[in-house]
Amino acid sequence: MKLPTKHLITVGAGVVVFGAVSAFAATLAVGSTSLGSGNATVVTCNASAAVSYTSSYSVSGPRGYRLSTTPVTAAAGCAGMAFKVTVTDAANDALAEQTGTLDGTGSAIPGFSSANVASSLVTGVSVVITG
Repeated sequence: MKLPTKHLITVGAGVVVFGAVSAFAATLAVGSTSLGSGNATVVTCNASAAVSYTSSYSVSGPRGYRLSTTPVTAAAGCAGMAFKVTVTDAANDALAEQTGTLDGTGSAIPGFSSANVASSLVTGVSVVITG
């Protein structure tokens, strides 16, 4: 049985395209601070980071305790890395976020006063450190 020529061209083109896609996928690089296609061990700078929050009483605007700062403490190996702190409410909705860079000791004290978040609404604080 002889296949029509148009089917052989279609099958041949599919093999060429698949081979080219496979070749491109094999060239993607993976590093220790970024991930692409493939796998690699991503080194952590710290086993755990500590984050908390402080409040201060506001006499201007709505009176009451307002979120003031969220001190972040990580290992010195995290120094100079970017961070994002998010404070959340009881429904796990973000109330405010701050980003920045950890100092030479792996710490930061992002300020939240301008966000004007009532301390009574804050039920969670999380931090993400990326390098």
